[in-house]
Amino acid sequence: MRNRIAVIGECMIELSHLAPDRLAVGYAGDAFNVAAYLARTAAPGTADVQFVTLIGDDPYSALMRESWAAHGVGSAHTRAVPGGQAGLYLIRTDEAGERTFHYYRSQSAARGLFGPAHPPELDDAIADHDLVYLSGITLSILGTEARTRLLTVLDETRRRGGRVAFDTNYRPAGWPSPAAAAEAMSAVLTRTDIALPTFTDDQAVFGDRTPTDTIRRLRQAGVTEMAVKQGPQGSLLADTKTTIEIPAVPHVKVIDTTAAGDAFNGAYLATRLTGAPPAQAAETATTLAAEVITHQGALLPPTPART
Repeated sequence: MRNRIAVIGECMIELSHLAPDRLAVGYAGDAFNVAAYLARTAAPGTADVQFVTLIGDDPYSALMRESWAAHGVGSAHTRAVPGGQAGLYLIRTDEAGERTFHYYRSQSAARGLFGPAHPPELDDAIADHDLVYLSGITLSILGTEARTRLLTVLDETRRRGGRVAFDTNYRPAGWPSPAAAAEAMSAVLTRTDIALPTFTDDQAVFGDRTPTDTIRRLRQAGVTEMAVKQGPQGSLLADTKTTIEIPAVPHVKVIDTTAAGDAFNGAYLATRLTGAPPAQAAETATTLAAEVITHQGALLPPTPART
């Protein structure tokens, strides 16, 4: 069975430092990273991964779209906005491989998702997928009315039998306050089937003291499957009743932690879509995330095309 997956978000021009005065150009963004790693991990013939966004008609937007195809991600539900442009961000990493992001995205075409520039037919196309994925960063680029329209699409997705996967993925610069982020994220969590948060994000937004608190809150929101990422401490998997620990891969030489969580999410979802149990999916996801952090930048080089 070929699962149809729609990933909603923003892809940007990524500039990462090779040296203080040299930059490498790539195309990435948290939701797109998940799409790329989902397509990479999926068994041949099991997943049709489509990225849903708005891009510009500038040369970098065209090159960005080409890069998606190289990673096995489709753009059937992406639209180019005349006069629009792609957002941009730079990554700096410290000696421990921890990253700092610097964004230049105020004019990004993707900020028009679910707004006046968003074609109405895309709502129905999104809702017709087996799985819809989005993140807290996706929410942060949308206005209030756009978020309301997005919630309607998520409701329709679930009404048709599709599932919603959500990572709270919190970047403070994208929100006026943690409380504003909590309100928007909580509305999505009540419509979420699979939650994939990072504990430190939910701690910052919701004030969770421990990962167990995060799991308790997600259960109260109605989430039935969750993997709470804890970086070097591994992850906690939970359903409505049980919780198990998945350890991290030990002794990894960290070069750049960018997209580690995105790789986990993509691999986890790809493996679950084959019918594998959550523990197996988390182990596969943990292994891929450990590989990603030994690499500079968000995305590993594309793999050869698979059918």
